[in-house]
Amino acid sequence: MTRMPHPERRSVKALVIGISQSGKSTFALALALCFYKQVVIWDANEVFLGVVKEPVTNLDELQDAIEDQEPVVVYDASMVADKPEEFEAFAAVLEQYDGITLLIDESGDIQRATAPNRGLDRLLRRAGRRGNDIIETTHRPGDIATLNRSLTTDVYLFFMWNKQQLRTVANEFGDDVAQAAAALPPDGYHYIHLDPHTGRFSVDTASDVWYIDLDRPVSEKRRFTEPERNLRRELWRERETEAYS
Repeated sequence: MTRMPHPERRSVKALVIGISQSGKSTFALALALCFYKQVVIWDANEVFLGVVKEPVTNLDELQDAIEDQEPVVVYDASMVADKPEEFEAFAAVLEQYDGITLLIDESGDIQRATAPNRGLDRLLRRAGRRGNDIIETTHRPGDIATLNRSLTTDVYLFFMWNKQQLRTVANEFGDDVAQAAAALPPDGYHYIHLDPHTGRFSVDTASDVWYIDLDRPVSEKRRFTEPERNLRRELWRERETEAYS
């Protein structure tokens, strides 16, 4: 996995799909850390608490952590009763900043296939011009709203065995992709990388390149250093001007 400096690449809006213990959350964090940006994580099930010294638990703490330029910010949403409503308020905070990579773990918790989350929809639609990346994970492909799938730039599929889920993958991405997903090893950490616009896909088995211990703070992981810059709106415009002058 190669780091991708901004703005020399497009904004990434990725879906990472797979069953529990397949490696999808670990991979999603590794992917987020490739973009040189401040990473903000919506953590629905206490998966990422170990990668920071202290998670944030309310919107004021979230804003303070972003302003303090913490390289990775984990928003602990595990105790939130109404996750769709809370995420809309969470998204309203993020809309104030440019140049951030957002990782939403268990995106199905904040939306359903027929009801896109309005806050997430705004973030997705504005991500390109705001210099942001968005990575969503889910157990079930049917949980990701159809609207969100239409905005996706990259899909990463980990092992899945459920026939209904595989049918959803086949209907959305084609029979070849569903068959390849079913053929992945059940012990996880192998994935399919799919371009949803062209239908082209490849299978990646090199988990040693991106594996991260989720029980250790990110600052201790020398392969994934802190973002080189926190691209707030002014810095993003400055870099954009330099890149195209």
